[in-house]
Amino acid sequence: MPLYTYKCNDCGLEMDKSFPINDFPQEVECIACGRIARKILSVGHGGIQTDGDVLWLPSACEVLQRHGEPPLTTRTEYKQYLKKEGLIPCS
Repeated sequence: MPLYTYKCNDCGLEMDKSFPINDFPQEVECIACGRIARKILSVGHGGIQTDGDVLWLPSACEVLQRHGEPPLTTRTEYKQYLKKEGLIPCS
């Protein structure tokens, strides 16, 4: 599935979300503040990323997250979690 970039109107956070190529929203809820984030043009991820690109994400989150925390579903959430915990993402 393609990866789309959204930017929050209020807090300015840029986040990536995966949606089917023919069914992506122009707006999503910001994962930081809950307000509206709008789709922006991004050239940073180098094309379409498939589900296979993030096979490591569930196992990484399983190791890092504490029991009972909501699951991380995107690379953006993963990177924010690392930053919140004082860790540095390697990519």
